[in-house]
Amino acid sequence: MNKPYYQLGDWRRNVLLVAAATSLGLLLPACSGNSSDTEQTAQGSWGSESNGNADSYSEGVITEMTEVKPGEWKITAERPAGKEEVAAVLHHFDGKVDTLQGQALQRQMQEYTRVNPENRVGGTSMMDILMWGGIGYMAGRFLTPNVGAYANPGLVQQNNGWRARVANERDQGRGFFGRGFAGNRTAASSGIRPSSSVTRSTGYGRSSIRSSAPSSSRSSGFGSRGGSRGFGG
Repeated sequence: MNKPYYQLGDWRRNVLLVAAATSLGLLLPACSGNSSDTEQTAQGSWGSESNGNADSYSEGVITEMTEVKPGEWKITAERPAGKEEVAAVLHHFDGKVDTLQGQALQRQMQEYTRVNPENRVGGTSMMDILMWGGIGYMAGRFLTPNVGAYANPGLVQQNNGWRARVANERDQGRGFFGRGFAGNRTAASSGIRPSSSVTRSTGYGRSSIRSSAPSSSRSSGFGSRGGSRGFGG
């Protein structure tokens, strides 16, 4: 009789252990839920960083420039592009093609704006013309296009709608950032100094006009000459 009694006791003990295990099992989803909450928090944090992208313009621009004479450039094509897709396709006088983009483009723009508080109206160099194009407009370098920078004035009118959308987003606090740029997307001008007249008129870049580029930076960052490179940063 003792043996069955101990078996019964073991059974009851096992029931208690199973119940305890079940209780622990019920607690496990709560732990998993906490883990899920952590993952959601992490995703939320990532989403916040992604939302940082919302502080850059929703559209980019691709500008094609042609060296019509040695040292004299014109904008020959320009079109809106995807978010943070910013590049200048350069057709050199000797027939070679380069693409300026990413940090190389950012450094060139930072250096130009450090030396030139305002765009040079009569300049014909590559950077003079680039800064009068859509890229310069996004960076707050002017409000009224310089038709003389374009080979065909119709290109300016063609992108009136795009400029209006950029201006509207600028008023909402968005700023210039290109794929492959260094720095923070939430900085209005990516270390590129906007025109003082644009800053006075719109307030754009008022808190971020200090350039982060080394003053000695002269690298063009061009791709291998002899072929066009892609637009990716």
